[in-house]
Amino acid sequence: MKPKENLYEKLWDINNLFLAFNNAKKGKTKRRYVKRFQRNINENLFKLQQELITKNYNHCELKTFILRDPKTRKISKSAFRDRVVHHALCNIIVPIFEKSFIYDSHANQIGKGTLKALQRFDEFKRKVSRNNTRECFVLKADIKHYFEEIDHQILIEIIRRKIKDEKVIWLIEKILSVNNKTKGMPLGNLTSQFFANLYLNELDVFVKNKLRAKFYIRYVDDFVILHENKEQLEEWKISINTFLKEKLKIELHPSKSHVLKLSSGINFLGFRVFYHHKLIRASNLKNFDRKFNNLKIIFDEEIIGREKALEFLEGWIAYCSYANTFKYRKHLIRNFNKSFSHGNKLFVHNKRNYINYIKRVGESELQFAVQKTLFNYKNGLTIKEIAIKQGIKDSTVWGHLINLIEHKQLSVLEVLPKEKIYKILNKIYSYKEILRDIKKRLKDDSITYDDIDCVIASIKSKRKFKKKKNVLLPSSELFQGTDHYRYQGGSCHWH
Repeated sequence: MKPKENLYEKLWDINNLFLAFNNAKKGKTKRRYVKRFQRNINENLFKLQQELITKNYNHCELKTFILRDPKTRKISKSAFRDRVVHHALCNIIVPIFEKSFIYDSHANQIGKGTLKALQRFDEFKRKVSRNNTRECFVLKADIKHYFEEIDHQILIEIIRRKIKDEKVIWLIEKILSVNNKTKGMPLGNLTSQFFANLYLNELDVFVKNKLRAKFYIRYVDDFVILHENKEQLEEWKISINTFLKEKLKIELHPSKSHVLKLSSGINFLGFRVFYHHKLIRASNLKNFDRKFNNLKIIFDEEIIGREKALEFLEGWIAYCSYANTFKYRKHLIRNFNKSFSHGNKLFVHNKRNYINYIKRVGESELQFAVQKTLFNYKNGLTIKEIAIKQGIKDSTVWGHLINLIEHKQLSVLEVLPKEKIYKILNKIYSYKEILRDIKKRLKDDSITYDDIDCVIASIKSKRKFKKKKNVLLPSSELFQGTDHYRYQGGSCHWH
């Protein structure tokens, strides 16, 4: 491929800087430093552009903090204006290099990620083991102190193969030298993620082209090679370590690089992978339990609401779904609903009723989308608005509301007017009736099947809790709220 030239003008182009700003602010629009920068967006971007054009740009010092999650890591945070420059640089150079990346490099690329890497692992293990009919071995390895040991000079040489514009090289050197070292890159920068991937692309090429290893997968500095021959993998391990030391001045981690039997389980991307199933690593489960307990504390103190806690749990559930964790997820959802059932009035209509409900009903059957609907409905959104916000159909929202009423998390009086409920109740002879029959008796086009379903859901809810026999409808309170009705002699009376 012909080396790319004259890229620097594209880099400082105002349209590229605006695009970089929009990318940099994603997920951070409420942060004060983003609001400050956006307040004078034209002036700030013009000033940044002039600094880049005249090569007077200087990278601000990094703010460093320690993250224990649970592994202790040193994270460096760049100023927002520098993050805009990082995105502007990556907008230009990433498409040039990504074309040369191998298919099974799964980190920091659109359309790739941990799920794709795990799916690829499953595909490879079936091929190597001939559909699990013979032994399969795996070289599981990662790089020792990878981000700390990346050599700047070697990285620049790799970049120069495709980038000939010296001004772009100057900017890259500015970003790399912010810590005043010739080795290592700060964790947390967008450029660090890309450069780390680019650096080990040299290893990818060596493994695929020189060693001719077919079943190779890499995610940042964590990689695996599958093969039916253990001795072959041991030889490749030595060759890889030699290549890394001589060409890239890094080495394999001696205590984390081994040839293992797949039947014993392989730790890969947070999971323990076997022939027929995957489990979550015990260390990850302990880490989640610690975070979950901390979340309960700040929820009880009303620092966060239930929706915020739900977002955290949804991410973990999505991650867990990659493994064989059906029973664990069911238990987790039940535990979540018990622990986060109080403390926020947006979610609990009647605290005492809800606590009783938790004790009696298997609430783990409720899905997360239903809980989101509850939150949005309590906040005053209409059916149509909820459907648009959550990206679902109106009928799905109605289904959620019916589910919530039946599980006593929402009162039917909050969904339908009293007059409409009264009218529907007068035409219900049995909660087991077909909706079409009730609809025919009503003879009112303004009453929909969803309206009828809501009322029946409330009846079902009361029957579950009262468990009265030989009674068509309960004669005591049916709905949450101050209004009650009594069913007598085929008619309903409000009092």
